Amino acid sequence: MLTMLGSTDPLVHEKIYYWRRRLFRWGIWNLLYRFWIKIHVDGWENVPANGPVLMMGNHISFLDPVIMISFYPDRDIVPLAKIEAFDEPIMRYFVNHWGAIPVQRGEADLKALKSALEHIRQGYVVMLYAEGTRSKTGLIQGQEGSAYIALKTNALVVPVAIWGTLEFPFSWWRKFRRSHVYVRFGEPFRFKHDGGKLPREHFRQMTDEAMYRIARLLPPEWRGVYSDLSKATTEFLDFDVEWEPVKQRIPNRVRQSLEVTPTV
Repeated sequence: MLTMLGSTDPLVHEKIYYWRRRLFRWGIWNLLYRFWIKIHVDGWENVPANGPVLMMGNHISFLDPVIMISFYPDRDIVPLAKIEAFDEPIMRYFVNHWGAIPVQRGEADLKALKSALEHIRQGYVVMLYAEGTRSKTGLIQGQEGSAYIALKTNALVVPVAIWGTLEFPFSWWRKFRRSHVYVRFGEPFRFKHDGGKLPREHFRQMTDEAMYRIARLLPPEWRGVYSDLSKATTEFLDFDVEWEPVKQRIPNRVRQSLEVTPTV
């Protein structure tokens, strides 16, 4: 993983990222959440403390990855970031110093795929946005690479829903009060696989089944193409899994029950 970053001494990079990430998290919790954002969290007990873990979430705003990396489930969360973010002056600073995984959108990026696989094998939690891009109107169809990564690493998949980030920072400027951002972690699962070669349509169904798990965590107005939960299937999802809940606690000032209850 770390040798891909251009160093022959991965331990140096490991130490650099360790302190940078701690500093970023401190700033997010003590500055961003204290003055600009009121964060609401639900389902933190669904995040495994160990083993291979892949988080799959919706993507509304540039703020989504910032919110996600603020959490520490006994290890770092490393997001995939579009390659364009590494060229934007402000975003480049954050994605480079955090060690995000660059990915080319709209194509099969094998380098990003290998890096994501290696991060999971090294014990990190990888956060990806299965839609492949931001959607300001609700969920769009998920991309199948997420199912491939989960199968290749035998990772537990944790569906994640986030909303309230679209209005930031404009709501703060208009009302001069903190924006409310909501994060909900869903029940983890594994994709079922008998070991044989899977046809393309199975990857498509796996991805859609996972996307419906994200959709059911969201308020109805954010479910997009996955709004009709009656169409959701679980043929390729295995919920008969065990995990040790994360030991790291969410700060007491964070509200851990959401006002919006999704339809099951």
